[in-house]
Amino acid sequence: MHIGVVTFGMPPVYNRKINIPVDSDSLINLLDGIGYAYTKYHVTIPADLEEAISHFKSELVDCLIFNMRHWGRNALMVQLARRMDLPLAFYCHTQNGMSGITITTSASAVLREMNYSRNINSHERFTDLMTDDLVSWIKAVETRSNLRRSRVLCWGGSYGADMPYTRSDADALENQLISEVMVEPEKMLTDNAAEIVRNQPERITSFLKWYRDKAGGVEEDDKMVTPESLQKQVSLYLAAKDRLGELESENIAGVSIKCHFELSICDWGCTACMLPAFLPYNEDSEGPKNIIPTACEGDLNGLIGLLVLHSLNPGVPPLFGDFVEYGPEYVLLRNCGSSSVFWAGMSEDTEENLKNVTLKPNMHGASGAAVSYETPEVETVSVVRIFRLRGEICAIYGKGRIIGESDSSRYGDPWPHTRLSLGVDNNLLFKVIPCNHASLTLGDYTSAMQKFFRLTGIKSYRCDNDDELLRMERDILNA
Repeated sequence: MHIGVVTFGMPPVYNRKINIPVDSDSLINLLDGIGYAYTKYHVTIPADLEEAISHFKSELVDCLIFNMRHWGRNALMVQLARRMDLPLAFYCHTQNGMSGITITTSASAVLREMNYSRNINSHERFTDLMTDDLVSWIKAVETRSNLRRSRVLCWGGSYGADMPYTRSDADALENQLISEVMVEPEKMLTDNAAEIVRNQPERITSFLKWYRDKAGGVEEDDKMVTPESLQKQVSLYLAAKDRLGELESENIAGVSIKCHFELSICDWGCTACMLPAFLPYNEDSEGPKNIIPTACEGDLNGLIGLLVLHSLNPGVPPLFGDFVEYGPEYVLLRNCGSSSVFWAGMSEDTEENLKNVTLKPNMHGASGAAVSYETPEVETVSVVRIFRLRGEICAIYGKGRIIGESDSSRYGDPWPHTRLSLGVDNNLLFKVIPCNHASLTLGDYTSAMQKFFRLTGIKSYRCDNDDELLRMERDILNA
């Protein structure tokens, strides 16, 4: 992420000197504090404008921030915005004797008058008293840039578990959000997994030992969780990790696995639950590793939602699952086999997470363990779902909290359970929720998501507000 910061000089007919203290630039202090790279340029005359454009293009800046401290040349600002055509923000100084208010509203007015591009139309204004809002905008721009440079890899394609919506529209997503949707057959993984079983069985043994040494539990039976099925599941996970290593130069930001039914029943005969459990985690038996957001059942839109959350909050593996129950206090989010094991304890200590995990006989597939845990209570999470409404890419997002397990909220299935409270009428939420899949991350990223969807032209709704749900219901029903 690289930001172009521009200050502007006075028009030449102005015979005024502006004495600005050297240490008074709160924007630069802010950018230094949050660690974003930036390039500064000062524009006073048209020749400066040409130099700035050439410099910013060579630096591949992702956005522009006009650093407004006093009156300046409106025309040069407008020309720079139009010719660069990047996400744009005005940062208006109001302290230390500076006043960028009038020049900000004046230059912004010109940009609002014309319908030039989405970047220009969606430009935003901030003052030096709105730094949290500006940081959310920068995060939104960074997420947009990250996705535009990213590829996703779908093993087995889509249409998992006979759900047509998981296919989405790869062309539209590549046009609007990401660089490329790549597809490989699941046989790529199963062949490599079989090779690991034959020639590198010690890697499987090492993984299971690491898991047990970190206090992870295993409930074996005579069908679903056996030494043979665990061998298949772990080898498939290792094969997926190896394949991502082979494709390191492709900048793959996330993956999906179809699983149902070719892997889980037909060809492989074992579920792929180790992938969504351990690919989106920062450690395994072979040491530290990258967090790779992972969606199940070939859910392409679900995968994009995971990428959005992970870009906004890269230190936390995003959780993927199904909304399966809408009760008075919470909606139940679970997955038919696993979600990232981070959410079992939400700790930086792997043992604190895995001590809450048990590999239990799954209810689906010919064989395989489900990765079972109860997500503990947490005060603030963000949720998102990318979906299509009559062909248009849309999003629903919001802020909620996780309620911990209680005597009245226990479930008999072996899957991971997350009890999400959004503070809304859950009957209304059920009526409008786009599908069964959604994703979570820790913290409140709703402001950044709002700005991200605005930057990318995605129509969005809040799922934590009844009025927003009613607006969505009207849009759904008023065909």
